[in-house]
Formats: sequence, structure tokens, C-alpha cells
Amino acid sequence: MAAAAATTLAHQVPPMSLPPMPRVRPPRMLKGTVSPNTNPQPGGEFPEGLFWVQGKWRARGSNAAKNKRATQTRQAAKAPRHETHGLNIYAYRHIRTNQVIYSLTRTLENNKVLRQLVFHGKKTVPASVRRDMWTPYFSIHFPPTPAGALEGLFAFQKLRELSLQRQLSPPDDLIRVTQQDIDTVKSKLGSPADLQEAAVRDEQLAARIPKRGELLPKKLQAQRLMDQKATSVADAAFVLDWISSGPSPLDRMVEIEMNRVARHKDRTKKARRRIHAIRDEEAKKKDEIIRRASLALQDLDPEDRSRLPLPAGALRQLSMEHHGLVDGSKLVDIDQVAELKDAIKEWKGFINIDPNNFDEEEWNRRQYVVRAAEREAIKEWFEEHDTPTTESDSVWNRVSAKRESALKEFEADTKARQEQRHASRREEALKRAEEAATKEHEKRTAAGSNAPSLEQMIGQYKKDALEQFEQQEKQLAAEEQQKSRPDWADTREIKMFWADLNDGLFASAWPQNVIHGPLAPYGVAKALVRETEDRVIEELDDEADAGERTPRTLEVVTSKSVHVIGSGLEDGWLPSELNTIHKEPAPWSPRPADQDGTLAQQSAPDAATAEPAADQQDFGVYYEEPKKGMWARVRGMFGR
Repeated sequence: MAAAAATTLAHQVPPMSLPPMPRVRPPRMLKGTVSPNTNPQPGGEFPEGLFWVQGKWRARGSNAAKNKRATQTRQAAKAPRHETHGLNIYAYRHIRTNQVIYSLTRTLENNKVLRQLVFHGKKTVPASVRRDMWTPYFSIHFPPTPAGALEGLFAFQKLRELSLQRQLSPPDDLIRVTQQDIDTVKSKLGSPADLQEAAVRDEQLAARIPKRGELLPKKLQAQRLMDQKATSVADAAFVLDWISSGPSPLDRMVEIEMNRVARHKDRTKKARRRIHAIRDEEAKKKDEIIRRASLALQDLDPEDRSRLPLPAGALRQLSMEHHGLVDGSKLVDIDQVAELKDAIKEWKGFINIDPNNFDEEEWNRRQYVVRAAEREAIKEWFEEHDTPTTESDSVWNRVSAKRESALKEFEADTKARQEQRHASRREEALKRAEEAATKEHEKRTAAGSNAPSLEQMIGQYKKDALEQFEQQEKQLAAEEQQKSRPDWADTREIKMFWADLNDGLFASAWPQNVIHGPLAPYGVAKALVRETEDRVIEELDDEADAGERTPRTLEVVTSKSVHVIGSGLEDGWLPSELNTIHKEPAPWSPRPADQDGTLAQQSAPDAATAEPAADQQDFGVYYEEPKKGMWARVRGMFGR
């Protein structure tokens, strides 16, 4: 009985709740505390085949090394984009809904795309981006200059704003029934005679025909608002006309620099310290970006084992996106980078604004005159027209003409004021010379020394002052003339490539400085192959000595992808032979060399009877059929 009571007692007593166990967390590391994972690589010899990862020597196949390699790959892929940020705009179109999104990179990024999609109802915004549903639509390329980058960012901002405004505040013809919609519905129901007969038999027929001006169903509204195929082209023409009719690239950069100097003069010491701190942070960030870009643009240091080599796939992706050649483990000859650096160097050598001699009042007056003229031109245009562009003219052409006329009047007025200031400075110089001559004459007279008359001294002092004044004016004028304008000062050429050139007809007119061309169907990656003793690219000349011959190189297409938007067909990046091929490029292999260094020649009968394979096109390089394994040969026997 006692045993049974003890057994049942445990089930009758209510269970007691145990106190929660406190979670033991590691102590938080204070800011600035040195972590053992960030210890630098120790000096001296390093183990063979190991890398310095997270404060230890680790093998390449370890999880820590794989994680660091993936991190460095992402950093190397993003860093080169900062060099050409804003120079290129890429538009993608959804093949089902005709939605259009804009990107600053050749590849689609999930987060950047989803931010541009507006919710119009159920299933109008996907959870993630499907790359097979988006196709390249067009691309816009600005000149590789500092002004071109600013114009590209301005165009990118305005294109997104216009797209968003049209969807959030649509015109009535997009969300309400028009006469064209009524005619479409009636045509689907039958001919007018059939409609009259059906109206007699069916009294509810009139209710099925929409009335003009009423709101469309939500599903139909969403379809119309998402269809941006035509409106995006009109927006691009409008924005490019806006940019092309504005100030010249050099004037735009000078205006930005002048405004910066004007704002800086009015800042307090505290504000200036804050601005200097921001500039220091930007400089540090720029240095970090340069360091990350060096992962893909520079050769690996054999003594530095803290950097892992980039995968071949990452290098091919960088080659497709930035139009650079893969040379071993780095990327060389990136498109637009060299031209952009030269343009920045020219700009830094041209601009030199002295804050002490800066006339802020005159500059503010100039800005006010220009803005007032632009506002007046826009007001006059929309009093006469309902649309910003017509077949023969546009609002921005009117604004440009009004701005130029206002600037001419301002320059004439400024020139007159400059002449007045020049005369006043000359009078002040003569007055100071007369005062100095009078003081000197009084001093000599008091000392009792022989001195010329007061009139002679005043004349001599004035003559010297005038010579010095004219010399200073000539020196200032010479310094202004020595400033050579950059070569890109008046460059306004904008390139625009289309997947279908007929889509450009959606816009009523285009600026004259916009050059249109076809868009490549896909992006390609290229590698730079160098000729060596064991690898011969072309036949050697019989007269040339192989020892004195300089090594030659060849650009080879290594891969392609339809998910990377291509460039223009005529810019030379995509070989013309590859334009009609819908297969992956065959693996490149150099033609083997004989013992004496010459190429192995194919016999004439064999060369005449040999036929190139369907997937091995001759692009000026030689290909080698990859060796097949046993199971590949077995599958080939069954036609697989």
C-alpha cells in the first residue's frame, strides 16, 4: 500500500514550474577592441598551400576560407561599379506585363528591382525577380566625363520619378472608360445590326456595355498602369531633351563648383568642421573601395596570403559587366575607366576658384536671372501648348533659347560693371600714389634734403602706380587665357541602344545629339591570351626570328549570358560572327607547335575534306574538341 501511495502521489501533486535559466552571452567587445580574427599575417615564411584567414593558417577548402572568398568575390564585383557610376542606364521590360525598370548595372539586382514595382492589386508585385521574365529594352550611355556621370544620375532620377508619378497619379484615359474602349467592347459583341437584335432579346445587354467616363475594373486598371512600354520611351526622350538643351557640360560643372564655394563662405566654423569630417569619411570609404577593386584589377602578391584568388566565374561576370579582358587572375582594359580618369584630371587642372576674389553677389544675381528666364519660358510654352513636345519644337528648346538671351544681356551688363570697377580701382591706385608722394615730399622737406617739386613727385608716383596696375591686370588676363578648356567641354553625344529599333518610334521626337543603334542580344566575356613558346596563336613569319619577335596577344570569347545586357552591336565588343550563334562558345585551345616552333600544318587533302563542326565556328582562333569520358561515349551511342 505504501508503495502504491508513493507512486500515485507523484501524479497527483501539480508540477512545479522551474525558474527560467538565464542565457549566458559572451561579453560584448567594445569599439576599437582588437579581435583575434583580424590579426595581420605574421612575417616570415608561410606554410605551403595555406592562407591566412581569421587569424589562422587555413586550407583553401575550409569553411572559413570559403566564406572569406565569397565575401571578397562580392566586394570585387561591386567595387568597380563606383568608377563608372552614373555613366550608363539600363532599362529592362517584363515580357508579360510590359513593366519597365531602370538600373545602373548590366545585371538585375533583386532589391533594386522590387523597389521600383508599385502595388496595383493582387499578384502585381512578385516576391522575387525571375530573370527569365525580364528582357533588355534599351540602354543609355553618357560621355565618360564628370559631367556625363552627373547627367546620367540626373536622368536616372527623373526617369524613375516620371514612372512613379504616372502610376500613382495616372491620367483619366488610363483608369476611366474611353470611347475607344466602348467601341472595342461593341466590336467583340458583334456588328451593329447584331447588337440591335440582341438588345431586343436581352434587356441586360446595355448593362454589359461600359459607359464613357466610369472607372475601369481594378484588374484592367492594373494592366494599363503596369504597361509602360511606350511611356518609358517618351520619358527617355523628354529627359534627354531636357539634358541636351541645358548648359554645356563644362558650364554645368563650373556652376556646381561655384555654388559649393558660395555655400561654404556662409558656413559657420562648426558647420565647416562637420563638412570636413564628412569629407574625411568619404576619403576613407573611397580608399576602401579602391582596395576592394584591387582584388580584381591587380595581380595577387605571392607574399600576401590574406587574399584569396577570385573564381573564374566571378572574373567572367566582371568581364561581361564592365567590358574588361580577363588576364590571368585580374581584369584589364575596363571600358570608359581610362577616359574618365583623364577627364577628371583635366577638370582638376582647369578649375581654380579663389574664395577671396569670388563675387558672391554677382553670382547669385546671375543664377536668379537664369532661373527667372527658364520659368518664364516654361510658362509661355504651356500657355500655347498642352504637351511638352511637338513635331517641330519642344519646351526645352524654348527654355534654352530664353536662357541664352538672358545670359547675353547679363554678360553685357556685367561687362559694363567690370569696366566701372576697373576705372574705380585705377582711380584708387592713383589716389594712393598721390598720397604717398605727398607724404614723401613732406618728409624730405622736413629733413632739409634736396627734393624735386611736389608736382614732379606726384607725376612720377602716378606713373609707377599705373605701370604696376596695368601689369597686374595683364597678368590676371594671361592666367585666364592659359586655362585651356578641357576636350570634353562641349561634348554632348549620348548613345542609345535598342533591343528593337522600332520601339524608338514611341517618342514623337528625339534630340539631335542622341545616336541610336541596335543592342547586342547578350553579354559576352573575353579573355586575353598571350603567346608563349608552348602556345602558338598564329603562324610565325618565315623571315622573322622567333627570338626577336615580340609576344602577341589575342582576345578570346570565353562565355556569354542572356541575363547580362549587352552593348551596341557596332562598338566592337561582341564579334559579328557571334551575333547569329545561340550556343555557348567552344573552348579555345591554341594550335600545337612542332619541335622547331612552327605551327603544325594540315595536309591539303585533309584540309579540303575537313568540315567544321556545327558548334565550332572559326573566329580566327582554333578550337579543340574536349575529350569525352566513358559514360559520355555510351550516351552518344544512344543519341543523347
